[in-house]
Formats: sequence, structure tokens, C-alpha cells
Amino acid sequence: MDGLRIRAYEAADAGAVAALVNAVFAAGGVRADHSAAEIEELVEHEIRDPATDTRLVVDADGRLAAAAFVPAPPDGGYRLELIGGVLPERRGAGIGRALLAWQLERAASLRAEVAPDSAWTGQVVTGVPDASAIRLYERLGFAPARYFLKMVAPVPPASGAAVPEGVRLMRYTQSLERDVHALHSSAFRGLWGHQERAFEPWAAQTVRSERFLPDLARVAFAGDAIVGYVLPYSQDEPGRLYVGQIGTAESWRRRGVAGALLADMLAAAAGPGYTAAALDADADNPTGAAAVYLRAGFKIDQHLVAYTRAVS
Repeated sequence: MDGLRIRAYEAADAGAVAALVNAVFAAGGVRADHSAAEIEELVEHEIRDPATDTRLVVDADGRLAAAAFVPAPPDGGYRLELIGGVLPERRGAGIGRALLAWQLERAASLRAEVAPDSAWTGQVVTGVPDASAIRLYERLGFAPARYFLKMVAPVPPASGAAVPEGVRLMRYTQSLERDVHALHSSAFRGLWGHQERAFEPWAAQTVRSERFLPDLARVAFAGDAIVGYVLPYSQDEPGRLYVGQIGTAESWRRRGVAGALLADMLAAAAGPGYTAAALDADADNPTGAAAVYLRAGFKIDQHLVAYTRAVS
């Protein structure tokens, strides 16, 4: 690391870190649009202490060359997504290997501090074409665990979707936040990678996030019960939004609820000037979510892979 120095993350670094993460994904063939606001939320809600759980590598002029973050799992959780990377032009000098080794070491120390009797898993995500990143992960004991799809749809959608009989759609309101959280926890419980979050930490990064678009969020009711929801977020790229969460009550799956929610949201998004919507889908989700998104007009844009290894 000649000419480089290491320091902890500071609040003014959010924009530079977001740009670095986007550049890392782009090197792996994946279009990313992470924003400074996302990094700020990550640090505020998932990093226990920036002084011990973050590392930035900067050059003599203070320009960011690499970053590494060790977010803590939620209470009772087990999975740490190890976030960061090295600028493409800085690869090949051993920086990435040193930072990832530090992340694993710090994750093990964190587990010993807060959950010594729990089995934790470290996770890294990259584009399937990123051969150099994958070589690094495998060298440090990671193995492929799950594949994901980045999908994009036009706004407005090419066609609508019928609302299932007995269901009505309505715009999200803050009074529904706890009901949506309860349904989200229920809908995703048991699915790969899901970690339960209590209401307050969940809300801080979803329906209370500054990126959340409540006017475009939709919920589906059957009688007085919420049976589905879709929560969209703004991105830094003009005209593009991100569908962060979409879920359906188990008893209402495969009846068209999710498709109707997406169609209604996409149609509404044309009003404020959005032209595209993106989302990430688990390629192996047993609920058949990817097929639902394809029918709703989303097309597969890129492929990602999650690598995991035990934290010990």
C-alpha cells in the first residue's frame, strides 16, 4: 500500500464510498446506483462503531482507493454482508485481500463480543462476470451460495394486470407501517438469507428512509387485512426508482396480487417522471417471484452471485 493510508469512515465520506461501490460493481458487469444516503443509513443503523468496523484506504491527496465495512447482523441474526471493494484501477496490489481478511477477522471478533454461541456467516456479492473478485473470494474460503437477478421494467408498464377478485389496492399511508412490517416478516420468514428485524430498525431503513417514495408505495387488502405490499425508493439516477421490498401473504400467493401491485405502482410512477424501475430477485426463490416480475414487464438485466463462508 505504498503511498496509501488507512483510516476509519467519516460522515463526509458517504458520497465517495457510494461512488466506489458503484465502480466496483461496474467492474463486475453490474450497473449499480448506490447513493450517499444509502451509505449514511448503513452506517447509522448497521455499523456499531465506525472507528472499529470500517476501513478506508486513501491516497496522499485524500482520494478514496478502497473501502471495507463490517455491518452487524440484527439482534438474533446470523449473516453479515461484508461491504466494500477496491477501485478497478487499484486492483492487483493486494489491497482487496488485506481488507477482506480484516473484515473476516473483525466479524469474528464482533461475534465473540455479542453472540459467542451463535454461528455467523459472512457474505459478499458480485457480478457473475467479475472473475478477479471471485478468485479473491475463493482464495479466502468463500463458496457460491445463491444467484440473483437484477431486473428492469419500463415506466409506465407495457400492459396492466387485473386486480384479483376480493382484493383492493390503495396507496400506502404511515398508519399502515406496523401492519406492513408484520406482513413483511411473515412473508419472508424461512426464505434464504432473511433475517428478522424488529419494527424500529426495519422502519428506519424502509418506510422512514429519506429515499422512500410513499406516494408510489401500494398495499393490497382483502377485507380488513393487508395481503400484499410494494415499497419503492428513489435512486440518484434521474428517472429511475428501485423496488426494495415486495411481498404477499402466503395464503394469497400465486393469485396475481404481486403483479397487480407492481402494475399499479409502475403506472403511478409515470406521473412524477420516472421512466424505469429496477429490482433484485432471488433466482431460486421458491415462491416463484422472478416469474411474477417477468409477467409484470421486468426483464433480466444482469446476474449476481452471493458467496458465503463461516465466520469463526
